[in-house]
Amino acid sequence: MDNNGINSATNSIKAKTKNRFDTEKPLISIITVVYNGEKHLEETIRSVINQTYDNIEYIVIDGGSTDRTVDIIQKYDHAIKYWISEKDYGISDAFNKGIAKASENSYIQLLNAGDTLISSTVLSELVPHLDSSIVSFKTLSKSGRFIGLDTYRTQEDFTRLPHQSTFVKKEVYTLFGTYSLGYKIRMDYEFFSRIVPFIVPKIEPIIAVVFDSTGISSSLKHKFRFEAEGVIIEFLYFNRSIFRVLYLPVWRTFKSTIATLLRILGLRR
Repeated sequence: MDNNGINSATNSIKAKTKNRFDTEKPLISIITVVYNGEKHLEETIRSVINQTYDNIEYIVIDGGSTDRTVDIIQKYDHAIKYWISEKDYGISDAFNKGIAKASENSYIQLLNAGDTLISSTVLSELVPHLDSSIVSFKTLSKSGRFIGLDTYRTQEDFTRLPHQSTFVKKEVYTLFGTYSLGYKIRMDYEFFSRIVPFIVPKIEPIIAVVFDSTGISSSLKHKFRFEAEGVIIEFLYFNRSIFRVLYLPVWRTFKSTIATLLRILGLRR
């Protein structure tokens, strides 16, 4: 199919998707992962359950906390669709457990303990923009730094989307897989690096989340691992891989095939 044909097909899909969301309220699955988060978890939970938008399912995955985390979860049990407290293999594993419990055809948001939705009306304000398979908004750190894109610049920019304020249709996870257990900190960077050659996220420069900048990725203790995982991901995904240089024609054919499949499934605009 030539470029005109591709553009026509993607515009048609976009129009159909937009019409669907004009008449329906998309289901938003918010997943909070936590471990020994008694200091900040309640603030996160309250920012979710106090939303004016009413088509939300809330999922909390606790990694077997030994503080008062479970007591806090139980306090809000009436507002939580599903929760569990058990040992896991890290943040990626916790994310994946939550994604598995999210309803089909929902938009999934990963809002970690300590992160909060910026206002009680923000989801109502964001919903009209949810007309693509991946929609990313901006995050404001508690230190006052903005995280997220204002406009599209390069494909590699999309790999650094803030997962806290990026909404991903569950079908994307079903098709491409979830978060790799091999990455303890930069699992979101690897995930988006895997996806963006095939799906271009929609960017909206609207602040959605206040981010707790004291998490694991911000710890000096984990700084080396953060940088090391970044190097590995860049080697694997951004034309810095010997495999991709040697087998570039195969890689391009593979990308084209996946792109066609996504258009057929309506996952690519």
